[in-house]
Amino acid sequence: MAAGKELLGSYTPKMIHAGDYPVVTDSGTVADGNTILELMPVTLGTDGKLSAVTADTVANVYGIAAEAAEEGAEVVIYLTGQFFGDSLELPTGTTAADFKAPFRKLGIFLVDTDNATTAAGE
Repeated sequence: MAAGKELLGSYTPKMIHAGDYPVVTDSGTVADGNTILELMPVTLGTDGKLSAVTADTVANVYGIAAEAAEEGAEVVIYLTGQFFGDSLELPTGTTAADFKAPFRKLGIFLVDTDNATTAAGE
């Protein structure tokens, strides 16, 4: 390796944006007892804090986490945009197709939901 240079690792970009629909972001605090994964749909609680979506809260989806975060941390979320369904981290028992209609109400559009799988790869 050349002097003054060091290998910092590798980077593999994720193809998440599926088009040029305007992307709007915001941020919020992760609710107690929650861990949010990167590209996981989230809900907004009555306390104003964000929680990971579950199979039971799909209809209440609020956005998509742009990054991973633990309880009490600030996390950036996508409020609008066009995304590949297979790029999302979904709760067990759901598919990207389950989120297509709830996300449309928010201005989030999913593409290729038929080929998407859950976060657990099920």
